[in-house]
Amino acid sequence: MNMQLEQETTKQWQEDQALERYRIIAPLLDDSLDLAKKQQLRKELASQNNLSIRSLYRYEQSFRDKGGFSGLKPMNRAMRRSQNLPDNFEELLAEAIQLKREVPSRSVAQIILILEMEERVQPGVLKRSTLQRYLYNAGFGKKQMKKYADARGSSTKRFCKAHRMQLAQADIKYCVKLPIGPNGKMVQTYLAAIIDDHSKVILGSGIYDNQEKTIVEDAYHRAILERGVFSATYCDNGKQFVSTQLIRALSTLGIRHL
Repeated sequence: MNMQLEQETTKQWQEDQALERYRIIAPLLDDSLDLAKKQQLRKELASQNNLSIRSLYRYEQSFRDKGGFSGLKPMNRAMRRSQNLPDNFEELLAEAIQLKREVPSRSVAQIILILEMEERVQPGVLKRSTLQRYLYNAGFGKKQMKKYADARGSSTKRFCKAHRMQLAQADIKYCVKLPIGPNGKMVQTYLAAIIDDHSKVILGSGIYDNQEKTIVEDAYHRAILERGVFSATYCDNGKQFVSTQLIRALSTLGIRHL
């Protein structure tokens, strides 16, 4: 019984930690940000949340390469990495990935040398084969880096997203009054809608007699069931749109909440 309780507690702790990490890095997951803007934003978020920039690199990479929201869950003791790796290996890997992003032609040996010269790691501790394997698993092999470099060389200045289902916008608007109250009393209704940013197609909507968070959750539910999962969603900071339950559900599906 105690073991089961401990497992449930650990699972809940991992879920809470993942949600907190997602809330912090969500602004950084916007692919339209250029490198300079992302670096500045990362510094601001690190300062606001009392975290190191390296930690944010690590969270971002975990989200992108380890299954989205589930990749942000911290490991429990049974999942600790090999003792042969340095204690700060996650930070070293995040730094190595950033060095590779900045100059895709950098070799693993050059990256290790830079880390050693910056005194991030003692000479000889970080092995080339080990770092090369982790970089490859993280999607930073030669082919992946070529694709990344090509993406950096192209951009769009269109206001809307380039393709459908990249971004869904959500909002609530006043609707007509309807005789749906007791004894036919007129009641104010509200329209909650999810709209695709590129095509302007309504992905999901509904008319409700209140403005509670449940109507937003229902609109998202309708949109996802009808049209499928989109990459990100944009909304204001109204309490209906920033509820923990909604953000947890969206992030679990890999939908960035902006």
